[in-house]
Amino acid sequence: MRDPGSRRRQTIALVLSGIFPGLGQFYNRQHVKGGLSVIVAGVLSWLIGRGMPAEPLALVHPGAALTVPTVVLLALWLWSIVDAWRAAGQ
Repeated sequence: MRDPGSRRRQTIALVLSGIFPGLGQFYNRQHVKGGLSVIVAGVLSWLIGRGMPAEPLALVHPGAALTVPTVVLLALWLWSIVDAWRAAGQ
């Protein structure tokens, strides 16, 4: 059975990575991994923002927002959450 402190660290790391990829890694003191994740996620977010149509109703069409940067950002986000959870439990 794990101690409550370990579970708390895992939960905090998970929530931070859920807010933005890489924040959980910074919490776990994995500064290089966290920095790279934040930079890559920032660039991908910028690319997604640049590619969004100016007309909000254009987002209603199926597949309108599903671009390569979006899929890569979502994959990075999921990886960041799982990695932060696992690293905090060790």
